[in-house]
Amino acid sequence: MDAVRQTPDPRSLTATYLRVASSRSPIPCPANRELSRHRISLWSLLGLLVMAAATPAGVAAAETVWTVEKLNDTKPWDRFLDSPLAIRVEGRVGGFGGGQLRLLRCDAKFIVDSQKLRNVIPKSTIELTGRFRKVDSKLEFAVEELRVVPGYVEQFESRAARLKRATSAEWNELGDWIAALGRFYEDADLLKKGDEAYLKAIETDHASLKPDDAAGRFELAAKVDERKLPARRKMELLHEGLQIQWQTMQKATPVDLATWQDFAEKLGDPLPGTTTPLTSPNRDLQKRYELDPVATYRKATDEQRSQLHRFFFISATRKRLLHDASLDGRDGERIAEQILELIPEESELAEVHRRQSLAYRVLHVESATRSEIEDLATQLRERKQQETADQALLKWVKSHESRLKGDGIVGLLQLSEEYLTLLRKESEAVEYLSDAHRIDPGYEEVKSRLAALGYEWRNSRWVKSVPGRPAGVTTPEASPTGIYLGMTSTALREMLGEPRSLTRAITSRGITEVWSYGPPGNSRLVIRLEKKSNSQEPKVTNF
Repeated sequence: MDAVRQTPDPRSLTATYLRVASSRSPIPCPANRELSRHRISLWSLLGLLVMAAATPAGVAAAETVWTVEKLNDTKPWDRFLDSPLAIRVEGRVGGFGGGQLRLLRCDAKFIVDSQKLRNVIPKSTIELTGRFRKVDSKLEFAVEELRVVPGYVEQFESRAARLKRATSAEWNELGDWIAALGRFYEDADLLKKGDEAYLKAIETDHASLKPDDAAGRFELAAKVDERKLPARRKMELLHEGLQIQWQTMQKATPVDLATWQDFAEKLGDPLPGTTTPLTSPNRDLQKRYELDPVATYRKATDEQRSQLHRFFFISATRKRLLHDASLDGRDGERIAEQILELIPEESELAEVHRRQSLAYRVLHVESATRSEIEDLATQLRERKQQETADQALLKWVKSHESRLKGDGIVGLLQLSEEYLTLLRKESEAVEYLSDAHRIDPGYEEVKSRLAALGYEWRNSRWVKSVPGRPAGVTTPEASPTGIYLGMTSTALREMLGEPRSLTRAITSRGITEVWSYGPPGNSRLVIRLEKKSNSQEPKVTNF
């Protein structure tokens, strides 16, 4: 129970009495009745002083209850011998029998009438009233009264029930009392009650905080940690404080996205797991959390809270990434990449922004570069949007077709290449190559490309060769150069070296290459190679 009150030093009390008694100043009483009353008071004071002088220093009145711990701290007990005042001690029964009794963790031997032990059971809490005495040079405590009292848990519950509208200080005081007993008796139940009282103090302080007081919640979390209270409550207070900070940041003007990013990146310090992507996020839990973060967190299991930490990071990061997103989707690709990098769990959101980006690029295809339009077409095809991809490519080619036509042979070559490789339209490509040949019949690059496509100059026009080997071509066995059908490009290069010119074209069959050796003219050796989509390297198909 509470610590014993200290009795004043009897020597100082006696000195006080002597000063009063030796004073020659009359007591100012106008009537005998008043004088009589003051004389009675003086004699009463004298009696108290004499009693105090006869009481050893540190001995409490019988009304004060000593704990076993406090009694142990007052050794040696010889000072209590011959005290006129009884001592009351409260503690737990250790063992008894034969007129003796022991209290748990107490060195004193208590002598008690066996009749007083009838209602006593081991480990029950009792209150003993008596005096110390010495028998045969041995010190013992003679019990005059024994009373079974409620156990410490029951006393705690009773005292807690009386705390109506208690302050945190009152709860802490109750917690200190029961926790001290718990440590002394090494009793887990008492220590648990101490934690209950301390938590009540935390909740009392929490209820008094303003809704926007994040710092106050962090301070309470530190108190929970200091008292080694359940970590769940500490995490709740930290999480609540961080949520308040996040809401406050979003209301600030102007918006500071750098601060938002710094906040999200540092969430991992108080909330472990925020930067670890989830392989199987609980989407239902995520929705509940985003609707009411504090309540959802309070109810969540420890395992769920680990996911909630990540959901907090996702929410803050997503808010930052989308804050300045354009409405027309022009920055959708950039946002999608950042989402996949930082919060890959939001891949569906990334795909939404990527689709918006593709739609924007399709609308503004004229300003794209060659590599950009090829990338756009690839992404559209990956999303099973073949028709949209073809339309975008055609729109892009048409957007600069008239300009390229005005560039002569070079422009016509580029147009033929774009129609062939981008649009897969061989007939249109051949038309542009034919136009280029009419401008300059001797332009080797034009003739090489037509030959690569299987065309030959006959009867003053370019004609598609008949499938199979053209007439007049030497058989592989009779070829004086040693070239044969099916010969690999590696073997051809080892035999003849690097070609004078090499033209490559993409066709429906794969990749066609035309290798030219020798000087321009009739004696020039032209070899055609094709590479199928599943082959390792081009092979000779005509020469």
